[in-house]
Amino acid sequence: MSAATQSHARRVTNVRCEMRASSNATRRLASRVAASPLSDRSATAERYDVVVVGAGVIGLAVAQQLTTRGMRVLIVDRRTTIGAETSSRNSEVLHAGIHYEPGSLKAKWCVEGRRMIIEHCDRKGVRWEKIGKLIVAQDESQIPELEAMIRRAESNGVDDTRLFAGGRLKEYEKNVSAFAGIWSPSTSIVDGSGLMESFEYDCIRTSRGKFALNEEVLEIARARDDTFRIKTNKRVVATRRVVNAAGLWAHELCARTMDAYDKAKTPPPPSYFARGMYCKLKKGVPAPFERLVYPLPREGGLGIHFTRDVNGGFKFGPDVEWTTDLDYECDETRVPAFYESIRQYWPALRDGWLSPTYCGIRPKLINQSGDDEPGATTDFVLQTEAEHGAIGLVQLFGFESPGLTSCMAVAARVADVLE
Repeated sequence: MSAATQSHARRVTNVRCEMRASSNATRRLASRVAASPLSDRSATAERYDVVVVGAGVIGLAVAQQLTTRGMRVLIVDRRTTIGAETSSRNSEVLHAGIHYEPGSLKAKWCVEGRRMIIEHCDRKGVRWEKIGKLIVAQDESQIPELEAMIRRAESNGVDDTRLFAGGRLKEYEKNVSAFAGIWSPSTSIVDGSGLMESFEYDCIRTSRGKFALNEEVLEIARARDDTFRIKTNKRVVATRRVVNAAGLWAHELCARTMDAYDKAKTPPPPSYFARGMYCKLKKGVPAPFERLVYPLPREGGLGIHFTRDVNGGFKFGPDVEWTTDLDYECDETRVPAFYESIRQYWPALRDGWLSPTYCGIRPKLINQSGDDEPGATTDFVLQTEAEHGAIGLVQLFGFESPGLTSCMAVAARVADVLE
């Protein structure tokens, strides 16, 4: 196992146990919050220019951008390591910008962010690879979906996609089975752990970033001098700027902002969770493809696809399981659906070749049926003073895919708001 693979494995080990204990720990910590207002204890508070809550790839990118601009930043996360949740449990793909509605934040930040990440990786020596992606259709009735995808890509400024017939696809991937497909040469893969560690290093190198891991924010309140007073289970912090980049916990953190603004007037969007399981191939079975291979998108995700990583590993997934539990337990009963899905584009897959490897959980802002609940959206949501009226507070909701690809563009926008 390579050092990078071991690093990734360590990052995701024991998270499930932490998650199971989290709700009980939260209740215990909350019960110890002092009755007196935080503003009454301002004299003992540590002071920072910005507090970023959440040390996933979004929070780390934001902190890196802020420290680069000369701000003193405290990064708080309830986990013991950076990137312990969604950021380390995904496909590690740098998307080109094909799948997202023109004009959306996802489309804008995906296209901008991919370019920024590649430039950053080249400067910092973080591994990435431009390997390309095939998106395949299984019959003629699906051609309009492919054509619509190409038009959407062009509207987003992605002009290198091509529509190929099945025979031409075989020139790229001899084992793929499809009636037709899109070739996206710009789609890439990245060392997600290495990327996050490079952001962390930049924060520390400038001496302006401090990390408070294994630390939970219990309460955020406005003080008399218009600063925020943030109480964790270990300290009280004073700051004029707060970034809620808590990912799966963003809505919970929003509820702890106390009197920072009127949430009845500016509520957060609705919150849902979609668990996605990944499967690996049996030891000794070679990878069937050299590039990424995706089916047409499915409700709630991009379908069970084949991805490689920069360490030479490969996997299939994720599927979509709507859930209310933040539990990373793999469910063996979901494996048969993987065979059914994968065999549409790789019919040579044999019984017994697949086994679960890990799960990730995506924060969703729209439910399984797509009901038009107030505030429901498939896009990212960025709430700033312009939306909620709280000077210095930025809230980030629904940062699922393409959150990794978008992280540096998101960070630049947040820094512009707070500077």
